[in-house]
Amino acid sequence: MNSDFELLAEKEAMWAEMLEQVLKDHNITFVAVPVYGAGLTLKAGVRERFKIFVPIESKAKAEELMHELFPDDGMR
Repeated sequence: MNSDFELLAEKEAMWAEMLEQVLKDHNITFVAVPVYGAGLTLKAGVRERFKIFVPIESKAKAEELMHELFPDDGMR
């Protein structure tokens, strides 16, 4: 992972997609990296999770948006 990006959150796929859409709507670049490979997810029945990374300079705004979307959720 590029050192110019920092972890914003780790979310289950459905919630990660919602967060990604909000980031897109606010023109915040992000990278979503699966925590588990798709094969493990299918075999073990593990719900797929993603780590969402954003540029350092966009992290404060991204955190603000994330807290608006998930007010009762911690940082991750």
